[in-house]
Amino acid sequence: MAETYFARQPSPEEIEKRIGGHPSWLEIDLDAVTHNLEQVRKRVGVEIVPCVKTNAYGHGLVPVVAHMMTQGVKRFLVAKLWEAEQIRDAGLDCTVISMDPLFSEEHYAEVVKRGITQTVYQKVTADGLSSTAVRQKSRALVWVKIDTGLGRVGVRWTEAVELVKYISKLPNVEITGLFSTMSESDELDKVQVERMKAISGELDRMGIKYGIRSMASGQAVFHKPYTHLDAVRPGLMLYGFYPDPEDRDSGLQLKQAFALKARVEQVKIVDAGESLTYSRRFTASKRMKVGTVHIGYSDGYPRGLTKKGLVKVCGVVKPVLGTVSVNHFLVDLDGTDAGVGSVVEAIGREGENDAHRAAEQAGIMTYSLMVGMNPLTPRVYVKSGKPVALYEPKLVEG
Repeated sequence: MAETYFARQPSPEEIEKRIGGHPSWLEIDLDAVTHNLEQVRKRVGVEIVPCVKTNAYGHGLVPVVAHMMTQGVKRFLVAKLWEAEQIRDAGLDCTVISMDPLFSEEHYAEVVKRGITQTVYQKVTADGLSSTAVRQKSRALVWVKIDTGLGRVGVRWTEAVELVKYISKLPNVEITGLFSTMSESDELDKVQVERMKAISGELDRMGIKYGIRSMASGQAVFHKPYTHLDAVRPGLMLYGFYPDPEDRDSGLQLKQAFALKARVEQVKIVDAGESLTYSRRFTASKRMKVGTVHIGYSDGYPRGLTKKGLVKVCGVVKPVLGTVSVNHFLVDLDGTDAGVGSVVEAIGREGENDAHRAAEQAGIMTYSLMVGMNPLTPRVYVKSGKPVALYEPKLVEG
């Protein structure tokens, strides 16, 4: 099914033509995603269940899932039911685990009908899934979320065996996984893993099937092999990001998959002493060439890069001038041949303006940078340097 998704895409020539008409776009290197998947596989030796929430951390949900499926990934984790529905609407037949709570009969019916695996940590949710599956003459698949110590969401570890036992007896319900979220505190993480092992051990003694156990997300993949159990749930690292500085010393060599590109909208010559952008945040010290770029913080280019962002134009690193506004920023074009339509690499894959440096300069987490990418910005996906997929989301009124 994933191969069919890519077979339906426009030709490389058509993709390049259509991107040529956009003022900004994200470019995602799928070879980098493949590389990062292989790095994690070598590290953990267990199943990888990628967390692809928040539009695959800004990279584009459906194309990323389709590509990972071609690399042997069978299960994915999402935060919202509509994310699971997007995957199904694209015709992708992978396992999708949704962490969204259910509050309506329509959503219960959708989950069961579309074969979405639902996170459960309360009897009321399990009961609703069971009754819905019975009515549909189908089955409901569930992962049980256990709070082993983080204290955010999940059945408390002391009550987990009882809940799993209860769910296992419900008609038309199948438990395919137990999972928990680490606290990312060394001392408590070890306790949390022991709690999960104790729960699964008790269920084993009772003869209750529960599928796989998963504790580790990205931070534990980097640093805590004792948490890996049956499956790990990496997220941002699969796109080449080291969320914390110490992650770089973990032995995993990751490649950034993402770049944010745009085109010069206007070129002008300004005189010495002329001020530009809101609050006169830039004043020219000499006569100079300045370009306007039609992206801003509504597109995901952080406002925190005001007066300090760096971009690449014509292969040269140039500074952002003055304010990053909602839809624009200005760039110094002195010494370049850039004109209207020239490509600006606002955030690159490597060098002085890569995503890690951009986030650091803006004073934000790499997570915040990536989830801040506007989902309506077109995304082009490349393999071996050639475009293989194009995602052009549009607002639909109705």
